[in-house]
Amino acid sequence: MKAETIKKKKFKVPHTYVILIILIIITCFLTYIIPGGTYQKFDDGTIDPHSFTFIENKPATLGNFLNSFIGGMLAAASTIFVCLFIGGAFQIIMDTGTIDAILSATIRKTQGKYNLIFPAVMVVMAVLGALGVGNNVALAFVPILIALGRKLRLDTMAIAAVLLIGANTGFTNSPMNPFTVLLAQNIADIPQMSGVFVRSALFIFFVAFGIWYTIDYCNKIRKDPSKSLVGVYKDEAEEERNLMELKTIHILNFAILLFIFAIYAYGGIKLGWGISQLGSCMIVLGVIVGIISRMSTDEMCESFTKGAQNMLGSSLIIGFSSAISVIMTDSSIIHSIVYYATLPLTLLPKTLSAIGMYIVNFIIAIPIASGSGQAYVVMPLMAPAADVLGVTRQVAISAYQFADGWANFITPTNGLLMGTIALAGVPYEKWLRFVGKYMLYVSILSCIFLFIASILGWS
Repeated sequence: MKAETIKKKKFKVPHTYVILIILIIITCFLTYIIPGGTYQKFDDGTIDPHSFTFIENKPATLGNFLNSFIGGMLAAASTIFVCLFIGGAFQIIMDTGTIDAILSATIRKTQGKYNLIFPAVMVVMAVLGALGVGNNVALAFVPILIALGRKLRLDTMAIAAVLLIGANTGFTNSPMNPFTVLLAQNIADIPQMSGVFVRSALFIFFVAFGIWYTIDYCNKIRKDPSKSLVGVYKDEAEEERNLMELKTIHILNFAILLFIFAIYAYGGIKLGWGISQLGSCMIVLGVIVGIISRMSTDEMCESFTKGAQNMLGSSLIIGFSSAISVIMTDSSIIHSIVYYATLPLTLLPKTLSAIGMYIVNFIIAIPIASGSGQAYVVMPLMAPAADVLGVTRQVAISAYQFADGWANFITPTNGLLMGTIALAGVPYEKWLRFVGKYMLYVSILSCIFLFIASILGWS
């Protein structure tokens, strides 16, 4: 009689939808533990740090849980629609052959050296991030980088890293981000653009570190594809045989693409454009490219519909992640989380207070994904807390800035993060595995800076 071998069932990480639903359920349970609370707001939208009061708790019911999915989709509607528009517009461009032709020309010129292409892309994304528009643009550039990744025999993780590490590292260390550092300086009542040279040096350092981290991963999977967390694309030699010829119409279409993004970048910096305007730009982009490429209206509509359909999964992920914020807001526990998180700061010694501020801000950044939203909530608290704890308000702003930015890499309530990795085809749990080590490195480096800045009294 043959002995039967019983194989242990290998643990499989749940689908991103399942993970998000579990997080929503956990959030619902927290509404029964965390009491309701609120801060009063001044006319300018900032919070009175001395006004916290407990209010009647509103624990989430089964109905709240079920309705949160629709509520999340509604709350993130602008981001979801932009994803659909991005998919539609880029499908039109892809169907003209423009992306393939441009990438084929890039590979020929650089001889397929991603260690030349990716750093250049990351620097551009970092600069856009520093100006406050990079994370939106990263979402839109996913289709282009995916096509490039296929030709370079890399993987979807490398594509997500190039875009997100580039854009968000620039966002986090910006000396002039209007949505975080300048807003926080205004709330804290210190001169805007103060500390610009120190923050510029931090920008250069952290962007360089992010480029090294990304290229190091690319080198590893090129040498040994089995080290890829998501699986590399098909063999490079096969792609080399499929390189397209670059024609004048391709160059014109690509120039239009860059021009549309330049307009959006200008609008984001000078006119306060947001993600809704990005969607409008995508519509214009698709229509102009389709007309110039002599596509019929039926062909344009079919391409747009096909591209939008490809974004359905990404759109659901964005909506599910937004449901977490809906539950916390409807249950009135967000301000309570801020209140309880800031209490331990008074117990820390001066030299560790800034690091404590970083940790507290990081915790708060999980439920409050918006950088400007977090600034309005925490800076009215952190500014006077800095005075009490003996650290400068400039240091307190950097603690907030670091925490808000680095948290953007992992928080599931960040629609742009979830949308970008979903478009790139990277499961959330594998993204956490990849970015976890990077988060550890940059957090340690940030805390070292905050410790030194506190001792030196940087102001």
